[in-house]
Amino acid sequence: MLLGTYQHSLDAKNRIIIPSKLMEELAGRLYIYPAAAGTCIKLYDEAEWNKYCQMIENLPPDKSYAVKAQVFPASQQVAPDAQNRIPIPPAMLQKAGIEGKNVVTVGMGTCCEIWSQEKYEQKQATPPTPEIADFLASMGF
Repeated sequence: MLLGTYQHSLDAKNRIIIPSKLMEELAGRLYIYPAAAGTCIKLYDEAEWNKYCQMIENLPPDKSYAVKAQVFPASQQVAPDAQNRIPIPPAMLQKAGIEGKNVVTVGMGTCCEIWSQEKYEQKQATPPTPEIADFLASMGF
């Protein structure tokens, strides 16, 4: 389970360190994709990425092609180096609105999200909707 919030910086080569606690949970190849909403970059391990690929393959052919045309050209397979750093292409940083060097990596259960620190802090400052707050309360959170 990918959990926690980690603050760090992009280095001069647009690489970020994936925290060791997250790397322990990530298995196989890693894939990054700019979230459709343009808010962050999603990081998936191979098993989770393959689940999404299978869902796309199961769509009707015309929809499958349209989704593939959106997702796959914008995605990248990345390999962490010995320091658990992964490179992020400049175009992907731009699409996700990551303009500065300060980033936040957030464990989201089955994937990670990479945010600009400023955008993430703004998101966290927004209280949940009443429906979400009620749901969380009903779950005991």
